[in-house]
Amino acid sequence: IFLVWRLCRAWDLDEEKILDITLVTFIGGLIGARLYFVISHLQLFMASPLNLILINKFPGFSFWGGILGGWLLLFFFTRRKRLDFWQFADIASVGLIGGMILSSLGCFLGGCSVGVPSKAFFAVTMLGSVGKRWPVQIVEAFLLAISLRYIWSKAVHFHQRGKIVSLGFIYIGFAKLILEPFKVDHSGAFFSVVFVLLGLTIFYKITKQNPLMHAKSVLRSLSMQNFKKSWYNQKTSIGWKLRSLKKILRRSNVKFS
Repeated sequence: IFLVWRLCRAWDLDEEKILDITLVTFIGGLIGARLYFVISHLQLFMASPLNLILINKFPGFSFWGGILGGWLLLFFFTRRKRLDFWQFADIASVGLIGGMILSSLGCFLGGCSVGVPSKAFFAVTMLGSVGKRWPVQIVEAFLLAISLRYIWSKAVHFHQRGKIVSLGFIYIGFAKLILEPFKVDHSGAFFSVVFVLLGLTIFYKITKQNPLMHAKSVLRSLSMQNFKKSWYNQKTSIGWKLRSLKKILRRSNVKFS
């Protein structure tokens, strides 16, 4: 909420309206997270559907269900109020990444989304798990923090509406996908790929860039950087060799002009 409020101040938006929409999106996320968990574990709720609301006895929320529920409610709410969906999506994406950082740290302390068993020196003991585990939650929080820092620098300056949310989806998807092999539960791999593809689709739709031309431009830029780096290394190497040659000739009492 703090990040959302800061963006409202930076963009000179109605803070009360933004915070109200943030609350609505949060409620939609909670409902979506609970419903997706129930659908994924129907055997626990078939006998007594009332267990759906008994969160204290049958706890459980789904991250991807929360994402879906929150974004759907945000979309319909902004359309109903005739507001710019992409502008609010940009704001929500920044708040989402900030919330995910805290969520990852909470999972590390609470023992959810645990990593695979590991004997590495950085492996840690997780609550409710046997043996030491890969600290995927800490690594995920670190990757998301880097993403948030980069996106924040883009968000507080002029940008096309929708670009921030597209970058947010791409970074979230990649962060989740990279760490998927180190998690016990791999069910999020599909949604991670979907997030990346959705982010790329929104990015090229908003910026109106050709994906192939953009890829060629990136490859050309990388090739030029590698060439410049190689040329600099070669030039430096030749310079040091000439200096060494001069020293050898001086020691051999050979005049060098």
